[in-house]
Amino acid sequence: MAQENVVLVTFEEESTAYQAVTVLKEADADGRIDLHAVAVVQWMEDGTLRVKEGDTDDFPVATWTAGALGAATGGVVGLTLGVLGGPLGLLLGGAGGMLLGSLIDLADADVAESVLATMARAIEPNKTALLAEATEPANEVVDGEMERLGGKVVRRSVAEVEAEIAAAEEAARAAEEEARRMLREERSAERKEKVQQKIDELKGRLGAS
Repeated sequence: MAQENVVLVTFEEESTAYQAVTVLKEADADGRIDLHAVAVVQWMEDGTLRVKEGDTDDFPVATWTAGALGAATGGVVGLTLGVLGGPLGLLLGGAGGMLLGSLIDLADADVAESVLATMARAIEPNKTALLAEATEPANEVVDGEMERLGGKVVRRSVAEVEAEIAAAEEAARAAEEEARRMLREERSAERKEKVQQKIDELKGRLGAS
C-alpha cells in the first residue's frame, strides 16, 4: 500500500543533491513515485538554514533564520523547514535535541525517536540535504536511487511529521506565554517593592518630624 512520506537525504557533495532532485523527478515522471514537493537545503555555520533549490510557490522565502519560526509555507516540506530553520531547530540539533522531550512531553524512550530531532541532527553544518514529500508504493525505489548516489535516507510518514510539528508549535506557544507570565510577575513584584520602599520612606519622614 502506498504511503505518503517525508524523506530527508543527506549528501557529502552539494552537486549530488541536485542530481538526486533530477532522479526523483524522473521517478515521478515514470510513475514509480508521486513527488509532491522537494527542496535542497544547507545548514550554514551561522545557524541559517538556506534553501538552495525549491519551487517558489512552496518556498517564497529563500532563507529561514533562527528568528523566523514558521516562515515557510506550502505543505509539510515548507512547514518542516520553517521549524528546523527557527529557534526550535537550533535546540533540536546536537545534544540540545533532548530538550524536545520536555517541550512536548515525550517519554525518554520517545525522544530518540523524535522526527524533528532526527532530521535536525541529520543535516550537518555545511552539508547538503534533500527534503521531499512523496507518495511511495515501495521504499525501495527512493532508497535504491539515493543509495546509488551515496545519500543517507531518513524517512518518516507525513502523519508523524505533521503531528510533531503541531505539538512543537503548541509547546513553543506555551513556552512563550509562560515567559510572558513570569515577566509580568517579575514586573509586578518590582512595582510592589518600589511602592513599599516609597511608603517606608514616607513613614520615616513622618516619624522624624
